[in-house]
Amino acid sequence: MDSFVAIISSFPTAIYTTIMLVLGGCWLLVVLGMFDMDFLSVDIDLDVDLDVQPSGFTGVLSTLGLTGVPILIVITILFFFAWALSYVVAKYLLVWFGSGVIYTSLSIATLVGSFLLSLPITAWAIRPLRKLFRKLYGSSGDKDLMGKECKVRSLKVTPTSGEAECQTEGASLIIKVRADDHIELNKGDTAVIIDYDASNNTYQVITQSEFYSNN
Repeated sequence: MDSFVAIISSFPTAIYTTIMLVLGGCWLLVVLGMFDMDFLSVDIDLDVDLDVQPSGFTGVLSTLGLTGVPILIVITILFFFAWALSYVVAKYLLVWFGSGVIYTSLSIATLVGSFLLSLPITAWAIRPLRKLFRKLYGSSGDKDLMGKECKVRSLKVTPTSGEAECQTEGASLIIKVRADDHIELNKGDTAVIIDYDASNNTYQVITQSEFYSNN
């Protein structure tokens, strides 16, 4: 146990240990409903076809095969593998070099190499999850959910974030929802879907009372 603690708290593994602790805090906030699982604003439903070439950070993720799953899950898996690889190298290789220039050089190489090796491993690991999340977060791609009630899952719904659960065709569907600033929707509230934005796969919602007062 002492050896394990020493390795995960020493360079280079300590870098990944710190990142994993931060990610653990993010997951805690997600569980408490303070963040959506896709709060980093990378579309989990990205499907690249021949006519659409994503750019920027999303384009990089697509090229690496790291899309189709919520970005928080992707990052967690990625850095877990990087942490594990770094730990193994530190335990069975770096320990023989003690300290000095060679040790420092190998440690830096381990830090970078662990991350790079984790990219294809993560892409392989999330492949089975894509179908699950496509079904879980799926959308009919039209306005079939218009007028349906949904229950807010996130801490609140804002113009830029929010998550809700909607029952449709006997299945439970998790959707990304947005609401205007003046609308107050908190976790556990019932909202009603009034519009769908296909560009980012989000649904505009209002409160249940506001919907029925206008109809």
